[in-house]
Amino acid sequence: MSLIGHFTPSGEQFIGLLAVAATFVMFAAIGGLVGGARRFSPADPFVGWGVVNVVVTTLGVFGPVPFTWLFSSIWLAAIPCAYLSWRRGIEQGAGVSAFDSTWRVWGRVGALSLPFIMLAASMAASQWDEFSQWLPNAQYIFRYDSFPRNDLPPSPSSFAAYPYALPIITYFASRLAGGFVENAGSLSNLFLLLFYAPIFLHLVRRGLKAGPGWTTTWGAAGLGILGVTVFSTTFVQKLVLTAYADSTTAVTLAVVAVLGWKLLDASAAKGEHQGADVRALSWQFAWTAAALLNTKQPNLVLFILLLGGIALAAVRDPETGIWKLARQLPLMLTPAVVIYLTWRYQVSVHMAGREFSIRSFDQWLIGHAFDILGHMIYIATKKGAYFTMMPVLSGFAIYGLWRFRGGFDRLVIIAGAVFVGYNLFLWFAYIASFGKDEALFAASYWRYNIHLGLLGCTSAAYGIAILWRRHAAPRLKEGSVLPRALPVIAIALVLAAPVVFKEKLRFDLKPQKQHMRMVGRELARILPDNTKLAIIDPGGVGFTDLVIRYELTSAVNRGLSGTYKFKVEGMTPEKLRQTIEKKAITHAWVHRTVPGVEAALGMKLAALNSHYLIYKEGGWELIRSWPYDGYENPHDMPD
Repeated sequence: MSLIGHFTPSGEQFIGLLAVAATFVMFAAIGGLVGGARRFSPADPFVGWGVVNVVVTTLGVFGPVPFTWLFSSIWLAAIPCAYLSWRRGIEQGAGVSAFDSTWRVWGRVGALSLPFIMLAASMAASQWDEFSQWLPNAQYIFRYDSFPRNDLPPSPSSFAAYPYALPIITYFASRLAGGFVENAGSLSNLFLLLFYAPIFLHLVRRGLKAGPGWTTTWGAAGLGILGVTVFSTTFVQKLVLTAYADSTTAVTLAVVAVLGWKLLDASAAKGEHQGADVRALSWQFAWTAAALLNTKQPNLVLFILLLGGIALAAVRDPETGIWKLARQLPLMLTPAVVIYLTWRYQVSVHMAGREFSIRSFDQWLIGHAFDILGHMIYIATKKGAYFTMMPVLSGFAIYGLWRFRGGFDRLVIIAGAVFVGYNLFLWFAYIASFGKDEALFAASYWRYNIHLGLLGCTSAAYGIAILWRRHAAPRLKEGSVLPRALPVIAIALVLAAPVVFKEKLRFDLKPQKQHMRMVGRELARILPDNTKLAIIDPGGVGFTDLVIRYELTSAVNRGLSGTYKFKVEGMTPEKLRQTIEKKAITHAWVHRTVPGVEAALGMKLAALNSHYLIYKEGGWELIRSWPYDGYENPHDMPD
């Protein structure tokens, strides 16, 4: 693909990009009004997203109100929300300059990120969990205008009971675009990161004690983008630029943590606006926490640990005290409790067993506990930047508990409590929830720690900014070139990175994956109703099956009798033939030609092709073949 092709979305993708951007503007409008005049304005999109989550989830579960009604009503409400928020700032004068400053930062961040945004808008889904649950979940609510229910067709998702905060964004963008926006989830992950940049910069500015105009400079915008991406120690393109909810969790957790930290800070402050600041931050915390809990199933643990860290910092802080925090807890927790209990009701009634769960005690891997811990430590040694940063921050947290000094200690106590507690929880989860093979290798341990990356890098950036102000800045000579060079370097890196690393970022351009998706779309078009389709994929591990199933269920709303994945390895031609007959297979797609498959089907198939066949009386008939696009092994897809 040409250089320009990496950054050129199709017409549909460009419309989808505009729809996702408009959805976040709508969130910001709602969040701006709900947060109040004394709010922390960079959190507006996250607050508005939380409000929409609570409304859609509660009315969608207990109504059940059709989602199109909610979509129209929320958009109609967003328009006066934007106007009233703007008017309130003009009339009261409180927070209006901060509000305007936030929009200027967002504008500069968006402008510098435009190459990255256009690259992301050009991408298509390509990863395992996208096809197994995240896209099917989003597609289901778009198709049926509802969460899965017993009176609707069953969801094809592997985990239909996963919370729907990220699919809700896809739903709103898709309704606005007039068709399902497949990459809305990945675009949302990127937008969430970019919307977090002003929050990251807020803490850096505070550490530097720079003026309020510092964050609105182009150099600061470049630093903010780098801080939440490549310098975060946990930026993984296959999680950020996909419909996965891991990056979503990391951003939302960091926002809730910063709001909790600012709430403690406001509680310790003196002044006429202290009470208004505390109430506004409590509301913002409450709504954003609701979005966090509705993003992934284990986020309840993260939220509880976060509350524990905030409480620990409050207990240790002589200016705050636990009782000041306790008075705000009912307000801080109500939306989160409502959305969590609402979704648990939905799962128990309509989707029992469609989520990850704790095994019965007799299946716990207690005897392997220290083997699992050993592999967790081994994985940690291979991710040095993150697993150096977080223990160091935890060490500062311990020191802060012993000798409390102010804002930095508040933040690292929160970050340290979450890091230590979450890793202990992961150890427990491997013992109590995972199968033996996955647990012994601590499957996805690094991926789960990515949830804490932005909270960690924000805390580290705040500390580094303090050190810079105290030790580096005084030593710089007047007129030194370094302060002028750093912003230029940051801007250059942000603009150059998407171009330099385009091949790594466009991981969706694997010809094997494109072949699978193309064939799946063709099969969806030509397969008749009441079809029993066999997916014969020698050497495959199940990914091909997910892709084909996704394309078939993405097609027009017509049913297939079933799709069947056959494990060909170790199966004799006669056994394969008997299995096909037993399942009463009517159609077959052969992904890879091997002698045993040819013998079972009773025909010779061309190599380096995949094939579509129909069973007719007397045997199989080849209908169509698709040649591989420049590769020999369809399962050889190196990163």
